[in-house]
Amino acid sequence: MMQRALPILAILMSLLACQTAATNQSENLKSNSDGAVTLTGSIRGLNWADTRDNFQDGVIYPSGLSSSDTYSSASIIADRIIGQMYSLTGANTVRLPINEPTVSSYWNTYTGAIDTALTKGKVILCYWAVRKGRPADLAAFKKMWATVVEKYGTNGNAYFEPINEPYGFSPVALNDFYYDWISEFPSVPRGRIILDGSGYAQRPSTVGADPRLDGCLLGYHVYAFFSSIASETGWQRQMQSNVGIYYPRTVCTEFGAVMNTGLLGKTRYDRLLDYGMPSSDKFVIYIRAITSQFRAWGMGSVYWPGVRDNDIYRLCTKTGSGSGINLSINNASGLSRIQFGWGKDNDNLKN
Repeated sequence: MMQRALPILAILMSLLACQTAATNQSENLKSNSDGAVTLTGSIRGLNWADTRDNFQDGVIYPSGLSSSDTYSSASIIADRIIGQMYSLTGANTVRLPINEPTVSSYWNTYTGAIDTALTKGKVILCYWAVRKGRPADLAAFKKMWATVVEKYGTNGNAYFEPINEPYGFSPVALNDFYYDWISEFPSVPRGRIILDGSGYAQRPSTVGADPRLDGCLLGYHVYAFFSSIASETGWQRQMQSNVGIYYPRTVCTEFGAVMNTGLLGKTRYDRLLDYGMPSSDKFVIYIRAITSQFRAWGMGSVYWPGVRDNDIYRLCTKTGSGSGINLSINNASGLSRIQFGWGKDNDNLKN
C-alpha cells in the first residue's frame, strides 16, 4: 500500500508545485474589471517628442531640451516635464526617442533626462530610423544599441523598442531583423523588449506568430488616418484583426487625436472636441473605440504625444523653460478617455 501511495504522493506534490508556479506567474499579470489578462496593462504612458518630429538626421531633442543643455539641466527639465505629465494624468511611463547621433554625440546630456525618468517610472527607449523605415547603417545601429543596453539593460524600468514603425522590411525580413537584435543583446530580458508590428507597427500578429520571438512584447500603432472607418465597432473589429490572439503581449506605443484648437491640414478646429459623448466626428469615434478596446483587453497604451510643442494632438501644453517649465492639460475629455483605456476606476492607476 505504501509503495503505491508514494507515486500518488509524488504526483500530488508535483501538481501543487505547478499550481504554486502558476499562481506566482499570475501575480505578474494585469487583470482588468472585465477579466482580461495582459502582460502590458501596467503601462500607462505618454510620448515626449521633438517639436520637429523624431525623424531626424541629427540629434533628437524632445521639446524643452536643446544642444546647450548639460546632464544637470536635462535632469531638471525631465523632472519638470515628466513629473507634471505623471501628476496631471496618472501616467507612469514615458517613451523617449533615440537615434545614432543622439547616442554618439548627445548621450552625456540625454542620460540626465533618461536617468531622471527612470526614477519616476518606466521608460521606453525607441529607435527612430530617419528614412525608409530601417537603419541606414546596421553597424552604427548596433553600436548605438550596445551603448544603450550597456547602460540600461539591467534597469528593470527600462524597456527597449529596437525600431519604430519598421515599414522598410517585409514581414519575414522584419522577424529575422528582430531575431538578430535579440541574439546580439541576449542579456536583455525579453519581457522588456517591444517589437513593433509590421508596416507602420499596424500588425503585431505578424511578429507574434514567430516562435523565435516568444516572450517579447509587441508594439502596436493605431491612428485615425490609417483608415476611413466610420464606427466604433468598425475600429474595434480592425484592432481585433490586426492584433489577434497576441493582445496579452501587446502595448500600443502610439495613438493620438486632435486635442487642441487650430488647423490640421485644411481643417480648422475652432472648438475642443468632446470625447466624452458619442459623435459623428472621426477622431471622437476613433478615440472612443480604441480606448474601449484597450480597456477590454487590459492593454497598456502610450499616447502620442504627451508633450511636443505645436502639435495639435499634444495632450499637454508646455510653458516656461528649465526649472520654470509648467504643463497644462489641453482637453479634459480627451484625458478622461485615455485614462479610461488605462483602466481607471479598477485599480489600474496604481503603480
